[in-house]
Amino acid sequence: MTVGEKIQYYRKKNGLSQEELGQKMLVSRQTVSLWEMDKTLPTVDNLIRLKEFFSVSVDEILCETEPNTGEHLEPTETYVFKHEESDLKQIFKKERSRYVKRGIISALILFILFTKADDSGILRAMLLSWFFITVILSVRGFSYYRNTEKKTTARILQNTYSYEIFSDCFILHISRNDEITEMLKVYYDEIEEIQSCGNCFLINAGGQRYIIKKDVLDPQSPLLTLCKQFRDKARDKKPWDKFRKTSLILFLLSIGTIGAALFVVSILTASNKAMHENMWVFFLFVPIPIASILFGFYLKKKGYRYKKNIIVGFIMVGLLCIYGSFTFLFSNIYSHSDEPIRNVEQLLDIDIPPYSHVNTQDWTEGIQDLPRGYIYLTTDIYFDDADVKGFEDNLEADDKWISSIPASIVGITSYFCDILSCDYYIIYNMDTGEFNKLPEESGTYEFANVLYNAENNTMKLVVYLIEYTE
Repeated sequence: MTVGEKIQYYRKKNGLSQEELGQKMLVSRQTVSLWEMDKTLPTVDNLIRLKEFFSVSVDEILCETEPNTGEHLEPTETYVFKHEESDLKQIFKKERSRYVKRGIISALILFILFTKADDSGILRAMLLSWFFITVILSVRGFSYYRNTEKKTTARILQNTYSYEIFSDCFILHISRNDEITEMLKVYYDEIEEIQSCGNCFLINAGGQRYIIKKDVLDPQSPLLTLCKQFRDKARDKKPWDKFRKTSLILFLLSIGTIGAALFVVSILTASNKAMHENMWVFFLFVPIPIASILFGFYLKKKGYRYKKNIIVGFIMVGLLCIYGSFTFLFSNIYSHSDEPIRNVEQLLDIDIPPYSHVNTQDWTEGIQDLPRGYIYLTTDIYFDDADVKGFEDNLEADDKWISSIPASIVGITSYFCDILSCDYYIIYNMDTGEFNKLPEESGTYEFANVLYNAENNTMKLVVYLIEYTE
């Protein structure tokens, strides 16, 4: 029997005319006629549609053997029903709850890390931005899911579902307004999972989900036996269950790599006060999502439909590499030489106590857009508590230091005096040699600011140029 004769045979078996088959296949009647006369062959896409509509394999259409007319001639059971909205709400609620829980847990973890982070502005900004991204994606994903849920519910409620149960498979006919719109055939050995949800069974097979109402099934139905077998498999912990657990562990570990890396970076930053130099830590966590990707491909090769490990793995590898590259992209921002400290000590005739860390940034290499003045460099100095005790005791007695900046000289201070709240200040005019005073004449002057925060044991040195108008 030729391909054309096979198409004609299955068309007539389903009680369709050439025009009706053409409408369902989205082709013209003439095209169907040419197929049946063996003047043309269906394309690959059309063969797949024919396979699904006739509920036969592509081989059965293309092979020259006679069709097996006795196969599944009479079903052992037939169920015809329409779904109720209450059942669908219960199904969608169960799936939605898992989606919402993941979003809430991720956002909560990031928020906790944010509250526990140190005073590093960059670290807090990254955690906060990742928190808001997680919230936004969760809200948008939830909104999209709800819209999809409403459309799916409306479509399902309009359809009538007819299940023909055979010994080794079932055939689903989906019809609307008494016209069959889709036919699907599922062999029992193709079923991947069966879940119980309220009054329904959810059957996953071939990337499709089939919903069958429990109360319509005969107590001796093969489907009930099949559901029991799947429950027994779950209790026996078959290899697929082990794969699922491993997949879930790798999935969760991949998602947690950003938070874990930020936590390690915060610990290192508390020690050396240079966050960008510690961002290389993100590369240490890259093997985790890579393992998730490889395991996802392994599952795919074995025929399991489990893509979330691959998708999330690639996303997390990209983010980890981006954040880790900050160490190399911004490696020249800070220097750790004590030369600026020695220069300020000599220039201002002050003694700066021993420090634990120093970070100096050169501002002359970029474009500045600050409210006033041109910054040459800034130096952040970090002290231990024991080293600054004697230094703080002498600040009140030293006329060079002031505890607040008078409104009259705010115009000659650096931008950092506006944004940082400190306990002691020095405003030194490097051209006139005066402390904490306005110049007597208008002109362009070079200044040095020293800002000391007694609470955090930190000091900031700022060298800048400012234009003063009397």
